[in-house]
Parts: sequence; structure tokens; C-alpha cells
Amino acid sequence: MVSDPASYAGAQIRLVAVDMDGTLLDDEKNFPPGLDELLDHLEQRGVVFVPASGRQVWTLIDMFPERPGLTFIGENGAIVMRDGREISSAPLDLATVRESVRLVRQYALPRPGATAAREDAGEGSLRENFDGGLVVCGKNCAYVERTDEAFLAAVAPYYTRTQCVDDLMKVIDDIEQGRIDEAIIKLAVYSAGDVTALADQTLGRFARSHQFAISAANWADLQDRGVDKGRALRALQDYLGVTPGQTAVFGDAGNDLSMIAQAEFSFAMENASADVRAAARFLAPSNNEAGVVKVLQVLLAE
Repeated sequence: MVSDPASYAGAQIRLVAVDMDGTLLDDEKNFPPGLDELLDHLEQRGVVFVPASGRQVWTLIDMFPERPGLTFIGENGAIVMRDGREISSAPLDLATVRESVRLVRQYALPRPGATAAREDAGEGSLRENFDGGLVVCGKNCAYVERTDEAFLAAVAPYYTRTQCVDDLMKVIDDIEQGRIDEAIIKLAVYSAGDVTALADQTLGRFARSHQFAISAANWADLQDRGVDKGRALRALQDYLGVTPGQTAVFGDAGNDLSMIAQAEFSFAMENASADVRAAARFLAPSNNEAGVVKVLQVLLAE
């Protein structure tokens, strides 16, 4: 892996895709100093800057309120939006969504006042279970039926557009019957502790037929088979007419690997996991050292 800035200075980049948590943001979830000036410079040069994250696309848009024309890869690649318009998306089949709701109801703590809606949850649904819940991620907003303060506080940083509902099954029925214009693009299960055990009993059951991943210590995600940041980036490259040789990518975790494979100028952060460091061509300073900004300043050097 190369860390010498001279090896990539002045590259002819037209597209930059950047992971958020652990990459662009520091450990306190702050943007790096110099980012605004850098984004201005990128815009002047005609370089497309793309935040790419497992976060809800609306959350990403809200994080850049002064940049209405940006392009975003959200929900780990399940949706791409440019200047407020959808470029691509990959909906989940509603049968899997319905079964996932049933499983999470069975293995996670019941939400307040939810006994009636949980009658179909199956054996063990009323025993003491994992402290967790499900986020059903639509294109328009996220839907939750667990509404206590602790759960909503865990959801809020990643899903700024969230609707609390009485019954997720009714949301699915309404989509299926065309009563609401919506498509489900991701499921996310949360656990107050390590998510692995709850995920194994719920979303992990679909790992052979769908795209399943432990996305953080407390979160696991399920999407349509083949959906990832790399596929979303390929769709965006095709849309913009940009090649991998004109693309730079920055990442730190396993869900960035597919994206790293789509760029000749691939950068692992100093704090990246071993598999990302092995896959990337170049090494960038850590997220706590404004590594993305520092590298892009060199890349943009005349």
C-alpha cells in the first residue's frame, strides 16, 4: 500500500465517493476542518462529491444543508439520489419484510402497548427477549413500531425521517395494496447490546437469499441480493460517464470494500480494518486527522 502523496498528486479525478462514519467524520461525528473550502474547490473543478453511507439518504441530505446539488449513496447502496432526484434504487420483496417483522416481534422486547399486534409473533413472543427493535427503511422515510425513548434515541442519528406506527404489518399491507406510494429498500435491526445474537435469530436467517451484514456493533442490515455501495457507485459512474480511472474512493470498513473495487484511486483510512487496508491501493491519514480533506487537496493540486 502506498502512502506517499507524490504518487497520486494531480490525478484527473471526476468522481469522489466517501464513506461517512470512520472516514469523513471523526470519532466525535464532526466534519473535518477545511471541508467547505474543499467542496467549493471540487465544484469549481466539476468533480462530483458523493457521501456514501449506510445512513438513510435523507439523513445524508440533512447533513449537507448548504449543498442542495450533491449526490448521495444511501442505505449501503440501496438508493442513489442526485440533486434531490432518484438515480437508482433496489427494493426488497415484501414477503421477506413481513417475515422479518414477525421474527423481530418474536425475539425482541415488545413495544409499549403492542400485545394485540404481536399475536402472530409466534412461540416465545411474550417472554423476556433481546432489547432491540426493527427499522423498516422506505424510500420516503423509515418506519418503526417500537416507540420508547431509548430506542428512538438510537435510531435518530441514522434516520432523520422516521414515522412511528402502530403496526408495521399494516404499512406493508398499505404498500402492497397501493394505498401509499412507497418501497422498502432496507431492514435494520438494532440491539442495545451486541447485535449478533438478535441478528442471527432474525435478519440473519435470510443471509443466503439476500444481502445481510453486521453494519455496526448494535446494528445489522438486510437488503436485496447484490445491493452494496459498489453496485451503486457503478450505476452512478454509468450515469455520469465516469471511469474507475477517474474515480477516488475513501473507506474504513467492510461495507466499503465493494466501493473500493470500483476505483483506481482507492484509499483506506489509517484507522481502517485490515481487509480494507489490504484491498485499497493507497493509505490516507485517519479520520481524526482530516485524512479525506488532506488527500483530496493533493489530488486536486494543479
